[in-house]
Amino acid sequence: MKKRTVMYSIKKIGRITGVLLLTQMVIGILINVSLLGPLIFTSDFITKISENTNQVLVSVLLLILTKTIGVGVAILLFPTLKKLHRGLAFWYLSFSIILFVISIIDNTIILSLVSFSQEYLKTGMQNIANLEPLGNVLKGTRGWIHMMDIFVASIPLFIFYYLMYISKFVPRILSSLCIFAAILIFVNVLWTIFGTGSMYLYMPMAITQLMFITWLIIRGFNGSYKLQETV
Repeated sequence: MKKRTVMYSIKKIGRITGVLLLTQMVIGILINVSLLGPLIFTSDFITKISENTNQVLVSVLLLILTKTIGVGVAILLFPTLKKLHRGLAFWYLSFSIILFVISIIDNTIILSLVSFSQEYLKTGMQNIANLEPLGNVLKGTRGWIHMMDIFVASIPLFIFYYLMYISKFVPRILSSLCIFAAILIFVNVLWTIFGTGSMYLYMPMAITQLMFITWLIIRGFNGSYKLQETV
């Protein structure tokens, strides 16, 4: 009876994790495709932001929510993951918190763009040419911070899926694909910093993570493996 209770608990944690990760993914897509992305990634971003201030503010709140979910998942899984590997479980939680902090900085820059865009439109035409370089600097700063966010995010992703691999909570082929996708993100960010990079290299993570999430929601974590304390 005790064994069944433990197995059910592990499966239930897996399903909860799947729902949280799906929520995080859906919000992220909504922000990049419909809310913030179309406003930021345009040549007339200052005008777009000033005309859609509320949309930007909603995006900021949702961005913070996604990172909060990330920390929540790390806290939820910490008691289980530390039985697999205490050190890696600690680093996974730590990097999740670091990502939350980076997100706060990232969103502060976005809010600065909102303030700048409002002042930009209040300024007479004779001063607009002088303000445009400052707007580009703010946008560029936000771009680099966002790039560091993606770079740092690849580390806890790698740790998480490696822990999934050694635990056999999900099929190893699935966790292996996710590990490979996390490495691609890491490499692509470095390539972007020193070259051009490619958005296509982010696609494997989107696909494999969706497969991973689907498995978790349907099956949960495989509870047939006994966790051993790692010294």
